[in-house]
Amino acid sequence: MAKLSPRYSIGDRVAHRNYGIGQIDCIENKPINGVQVDCFRVKTDNSVYWFPTDSKDNPRVHPLATKVLIQRVIEILQSAPHGLENDPIQWKERIDDVWASGDILSISRLIRDLTALKTNKKLIRIQDQALKNLKDCLLREWAASLQVDAKSIQPKLRAYLKISSANFQSAA
Repeated sequence: MAKLSPRYSIGDRVAHRNYGIGQIDCIENKPINGVQVDCFRVKTDNSVYWFPTDSKDNPRVHPLATKVLIQRVIEILQSAPHGLENDPIQWKERIDDVWASGDILSISRLIRDLTALKTNKKLIRIQDQALKNLKDCLLREWAASLQVDAKSIQPKLRAYLKISSANFQSAA
């Protein structure tokens, strides 16, 4: 597997925040804004997408989380929540920032915090939808990283979030 960019190679598995988990299978020349650009072709279970080979920091695409990174996710999910402000505008900004970054650790923190908020009060629609979407995103990547079915991860996620809620209740 020869390196084709500083970050990606053919055969690498990647996560896209909208398309999910895929594998880079080749490089194709594609027109982008009227210019021919070498792009990685990524095949997912349901689709194909491309991104430029010279993309060093594409917030929509990132390498699949390692087992070490998943362990950090688990630590975050079990830790006490933070930033449970009541201002819906602050929540929307935080949700937008986390979703735009695609960072799995930030996603994990937001899931933890929204879940804690949900135990104390009803979430507004944007919070509830974000929690659902972020959990789906996290479960897909977590399962792909460990090469297991996402349904087998769901009970673990619930258990870790329960620990977080208990840590929050005891700290309050």
